[in-house]
Amino acid sequence: MRTRTTALAAAALTATAVGLAPSAAADTVTTTPLPWSLNLQTASGSGVSHWTTVTREDGYTLSQTLTVGGTLSNTGSGCYSAVVTEAVFGFPSAVHDAGRICGPGTVPVHYEGPAINAYLYLCAVAPGGGCTRMAGPASVYRH
Repeated sequence: MRTRTTALAAAALTATAVGLAPSAAADTVTTTPLPWSLNLQTASGSGVSHWTTVTREDGYTLSQTLTVGGTLSNTGSGCYSAVVTEAVFGFPSAVHDAGRICGPGTVPVHYEGPAINAYLYLCAVAPGGGCTRMAGPASVYRH
């Protein structure tokens, strides 16, 4: 009998706690599109970036994701790269290659990831790697 009474008391307590729990606030998801374009020597790129922000009902930002899409074209023989850089306190903290082309043609540009301060550059790639010249940043940073 004691086990049954304890079980009933626990069930009643759980039901009361569930009834008093605050209802889950709906998160708000907003997407801000920002067109971009860059030109450097024989290369050009263009497309649209999207910031997707998830905020709580009280305005607190839960996450920000940057998606960059578009194309990178080249009419010459050099190598070019679309580069997304993240900055912390004004210093580069991460560099992401979003598309690379060597020689004439067109390739897709794509990057998706969490970011707070991000910029898009067009980089002329040196034969051994690294950038010899850069154009940008393009407007992918949402203020």
